Amino acid sequence: MLHEPPWDYRGRDIGRVLALSDGVFAFAMTLLVIGLVVPAGDTGSAVTRYLTGQTFLNTLFTYVITFFVIAIWWRAHHRMFNYIEYYDSALIRWNSAFLIFIAILPFTTEVLNASGTDPIGVVFFSVVQIATSVALGGLWVYASGRGRLIRRIPREWVTYIRNQGFFSAAIFALSIPVAFLNVSYAEFVWLAMFAVGYLQRRKSPRPGHGGAGPSKGPQVPDRLNGQPRTSD
Repeated sequence: MLHEPPWDYRGRDIGRVLALSDGVFAFAMTLLVIGLVVPAGDTGSAVTRYLTGQTFLNTLFTYVITFFVIAIWWRAHHRMFNYIEYYDSALIRWNSAFLIFIAILPFTTEVLNASGTDPIGVVFFSVVQIATSVALGGLWVYASGRGRLIRRIPREWVTYIRNQGFFSAAIFALSIPVAFLNVSYAEFVWLAMFAVGYLQRRKSPRPGHGGAGPSKGPQVPDRLNGQPRTSD
């Protein structure tokens, strides 16, 4: 049993970190649906006109995009914590910063819907997504580097996970100048997020096909007991 001094605040049980994170993800994804409302007073044929009108279709498109963007962030977060075995104060801070931006995404969606053809909606949404990417990327850079909180894995895997988040940030950054030309085009730029992971996987080496396997990764010292960790 580990006995760490309270000011160190580190250990092996990351279950509560994941429980809080999954709760924030679930709440943010559920809260998105609040933006899908029938205008007050609309009944009968007015509802039909609304559901087939451009306003509702734009709102639905934004809802779907944001839902899947949050799902992408959840998958990236889940992938990282598949390799993170320990927590410390710095990891908790990085994770909390990341969750701040996840929790605010329903509001950014409301701003995006309300802004219409004004680029401010795309700019605000993209800036928050870039901040989300930086927070999650920073978490992984710390955990896999100075924090030494991950199990032993190949360096190629560390780079792959790091690059996915920063590629997403680049896509949202690209959409900002596009928004000043055409807001709809900028929103379609975001669809490139769904292709990034696929293209990365296609280009990544595979064990047994010239790629590195888990046994070839660098040995990461265990901060908790001062002994080198072995891979699973």
